[in-house]
Amino acid sequence: MRLPTAISVPYLSLLDRYILRQMIQPFVVGFGIFTAIAAVIGTVFYLIRNMVENNLGIFSAVQVFFLRLPTFAVLGIPMAVLFGALLAYSQLSRRSELIACTSCGVSPVRLIRPALMAGFLALILTFGLNELVAPPLAYRAIQTLRTAIGQPVPTYHPKNIFYRRFADGQLQQLFFAHTFDGRVMGEVTVLNFQNGELREILRAEAAEWQGAVWIFRRGALYRLNPAQDYEAVEPFGERYFAYPRTPLDLAQETRDPEFMTSREMYHHSQILAESGDMKRLRQWQVQLQEKLSLPFVCVGFALIGAVLGISSPRQGQGRAFGLSVAIIFGYYVVSFIFTAFGEGGAVSPIVASWLPKTVVTAIGIGMLHHANQH
Repeated sequence: MRLPTAISVPYLSLLDRYILRQMIQPFVVGFGIFTAIAAVIGTVFYLIRNMVENNLGIFSAVQVFFLRLPTFAVLGIPMAVLFGALLAYSQLSRRSELIACTSCGVSPVRLIRPALMAGFLALILTFGLNELVAPPLAYRAIQTLRTAIGQPVPTYHPKNIFYRRFADGQLQQLFFAHTFDGRVMGEVTVLNFQNGELREILRAEAAEWQGAVWIFRRGALYRLNPAQDYEAVEPFGERYFAYPRTPLDLAQETRDPEFMTSREMYHHSQILAESGDMKRLRQWQVQLQEKLSLPFVCVGFALIGAVLGISSPRQGQGRAFGLSVAIIFGYYVVSFIFTAFGEGGAVSPIVASWLPKTVVTAIGIGMLHHANQH
């Protein structure tokens, strides 16, 4: 292989283009394999069970499957980057092309540049799919499935709406509504606290959000003194209260984190923070950080795959696939453990989500440094 002055081109040299071309085919093969495996495990068995137990039609099942594919493609891209880099560099090394490069003074650090380019491109693609494409299509898939089996997804919580509000570590308000029809809450009770003591009890047959305030209808406001005795009762037919909109936001949000963009997840986590539900808040914060950090594993996988390919020239397609599976399995085991730690409060959500990706990248850098020394 000839290596003319194109090596010194600062952006995309002949060497870069050549190695990137070698990565395309194994990347496509790996993407297809890993996405198919994730889809089979994640949705095919579930769809088959619904076809048997709930009479899900074949057309609806196929529609749900394709709507869910972007979600599994998000998982398949990092795996395919690892497999593509590992196999491409192994083949180049086995054909002594990398030896020719190093004999011309090209270092391993320079050789892995195309793999890093591929990793960054995969990062952008993964982020775009995970943020813009997968969440709405996944939500549409679950709506299609539930409608097909006669269990439509509700657009709001129909009963038992519960909200707590804290300020400076003290409970300020408890809001409970027995029913909700999407617009009006029924049988509402609000407890207002001051300095940790109950000072007001509001009960109403109905409550409706109007612009910036709540309209409570057919109820009464009970005021309590510091001794917790009733000092006044104020019946009303209709009355306005400047309570927060948060109970309505909680009632109208029925989606899981996987059906939301990171911005929507952040907004909902802010609502949970106001409600004082720390357990659910930690879960949502961990899921948010997972969504943001997942694309970055593409760079670490590309680096590890390239260095392993340079160091292990005898990797065939089968052995490369097996090694990729082993690395991916190890990564996800560690990731699941740290996710559990994060949701349990043992570590912060940022550490739980970002540390495994950082470790993968650090391992790749360490391997590259070792290869560069030899």
